[in-house]
Amino acid sequence: MNTKEESINKVDELVNRAQMAINDWQCSGDVDCLEKAAAYLRAAMMEAEGKNE
Repeated sequence: MNTKEESINKVDELVNRAQMAINDWQCSGDVDCLEKAAAYLRAAMMEAEGKNE
């Protein structure tokens, strides 16, 4: 697998984790879940922009 594919897979995984955290928030109302989702999305953006190297 090349570096671009690995990066895409990493971004996909981070976005999936953000979606799960949002789902947790919808069930619990716990703001910490939203903070976790935001952190995953920031990491995904950085990875997509190539800033996570």
